Amino acid sequence: MKTLLAIHEVDGDLGDLKQLISIARHAGAHLNVVVLGVVRIVPMTAAPGVPDFYYSETNSEMIEAGKARVTEIEALVAAEDVSATITLECRDPALIEQTFLHHAMFCDATLFANQSVLKSDLTTRAFNGALLETGTPILVLGPDAETLPTVSTIMIAWNGEPQAAKAVHQSLRWIEGEAEAHVVLVDPDEYTHGPNPGDDLATYLSRQGLKVTVDRLPGGRREVADVLLERAVDINADLLVMGAYGHSRLREWLLGGTTRDILQKAQLPVLMAH
Repeated sequence: MKTLLAIHEVDGDLGDLKQLISIARHAGAHLNVVVLGVVRIVPMTAAPGVPDFYYSETNSEMIEAGKARVTEIEALVAAEDVSATITLECRDPALIEQTFLHHAMFCDATLFANQSVLKSDLTTRAFNGALLETGTPILVLGPDAETLPTVSTIMIAWNGEPQAAKAVHQSLRWIEGEAEAHVVLVDPDEYTHGPNPGDDLATYLSRQGLKVTVDRLPGGRREVADVLLERAVDINADLLVMGAYGHSRLREWLLGGTTRDILQKAQLPVLMAH
């Protein structure tokens, strides 16, 4: 990993960012930090009676606050002796995904602190922008991470979809030596996956030198995320690998779904791809 990407809101918690700075230092990687602020571009027809100067002054205050936060972060990375680029992006919320997608195209992975993706609409939009269409992975860290994960046991949440396959391919760079891989399927459908669900992936991973186990688990009435996370604890997994969103990312994101549940509950590093 040579280039890592991180997001930081103008008024965000510097503690989360300090963790990412420390991880970049340990990895010997360059860290691109995008400082995000919200400015409003609102047509007068959408906000009748609101004077122009209101948005002008509010936007100016945001930009000045952003510049001040950039200065703070520059001091932090200098103190840690980390190679870093700090970029201020003050954008209308509708442009956040597009803006962060652009930055994500030029990194090896985008880092998010544990359970930080859903903290605000802004970080959620940035997560979507980094994840969708870039071809680069998202790594959501564990709560006490000090370095990038060292992986001897990897757990793959497998559903046979292209998103999950992409995550698997991207995860191989994280795996050390003769690691163990658990291919985990929850309520697998033999009509979709064939008579032995997960065996095709297991064969592929075995050829990569991994020791592979296929776990076909019953979900019952439990949420899929809960079944997966419980299994991750049981096998002491160092990394959970999964595709994000699946069939309809818009429908799943709005209604909840496994992606959102994992982001809310996971206590181990999670690598996601779409």
